[in-house]
Amino acid sequence: MDGSAEVSKVVADAARLMGSGELIVFGSSALSFWMQAPPRSKDVDVWCAPRRKGHAIEALMGELSWYHDKHGMFVEVWGPETFAAPTDWRTRSKRLVFNENTRVNIILPHPHDVAMAKLERMESKDRDHIRAVLAEFPMDESTLDHLISQMPHRRSIVAADRTARFEAGLAELRAMRATG
Repeated sequence: MDGSAEVSKVVADAARLMGSGELIVFGSSALSFWMQAPPRSKDVDVWCAPRRKGHAIEALMGELSWYHDKHGMFVEVWGPETFAAPTDWRTRSKRLVFNENTRVNIILPHPHDVAMAKLERMESKDRDHIRAVLAEFPMDESTLDHLISQMPHRRSIVAADRTARFEAGLAELRAMRATG
């Protein structure tokens, strides 16, 4: 099974456990639903609305669970504050409903929004994932300017240390775009 099919299966299983509501898949796993050659990931980052629906997913599909042992992948359930993306990210997101469970709406942020959310952390794998996003989804200057203007780091919503890390990551993103 390829990486995209694996992530799709994990998300479908999480949606079944959730029963109803909204399941937001963010981070590198969200790229599996957009990209032809998405980066591989062993964890699927999600948040659930309502939040309490995430407890069963975390317990049954989390790291070191029976699900992780059986499938080699696990789900990490976070709160929405973990995805520090442009405030208007939902306008670009893809929505998905699995036929087996039409009462769960799966929300998948656009790859540009995933890339912007990675700037604050900028670990080696984040750099690789951002390069992959830019290869499949080039970002022109006006798009980048818009995304930057919508970032919580530019709207004084996050702490100063996080803003400094974001600005350093943004400088790296600009360099990546300049060198192709």
